Amino acid sequence: MKVVIAIGNPYRRDDGVGPALAELLTQRKLSDVHIEVLDGEPTRLLDAWAGAPLAIVIDAVLCQPAHPGRIHRTNLDQLPAGTPAASSHGLGIPEAVQLGTVLDRLPQRLIVYAVEAADIGFGIDLTPEVAAALPALLDAVLTDVTDDVSGGDDPDD
Repeated sequence: MKVVIAIGNPYRRDDGVGPALAELLTQRKLSDVHIEVLDGEPTRLLDAWAGAPLAIVIDAVLCQPAHPGRIHRTNLDQLPAGTPAASSHGLGIPEAVQLGTVLDRLPQRLIVYAVEAADIGFGIDLTPEVAAALPALLDAVLTDVTDDVSGGDDPDD
């Protein structure tokens, strides 16, 4: 079964972009897709994606200079090795991938969507820029989930 993993905290403004997307995906009632909301802790990621033919992870990131709402799409082989996490959490996806590699607990294919955040302070609403990015993010994730029939890499990635 394919898995979409939404990382974030809906009570920390733009850090809630993952859970907001998970809610939109859940409304779609997709078959053969498990949707999970996590806090980003690496071992929970390993449990959620281990052995999946496709895992898609959505997370908020802090960038300098920031372009709130900009969406970055990365495949497993494009993740920077040994680079500090850009996640809005203490440890990030690169650390989970490193651990998953050592423990042989990676999905067959991994796609990461990182959405640039403007504000991860306390609050329940996404900033307007990040909220405006949700429709494009939803379309991109739906395309990846529905186009992944072979489980192989898309030549356009």
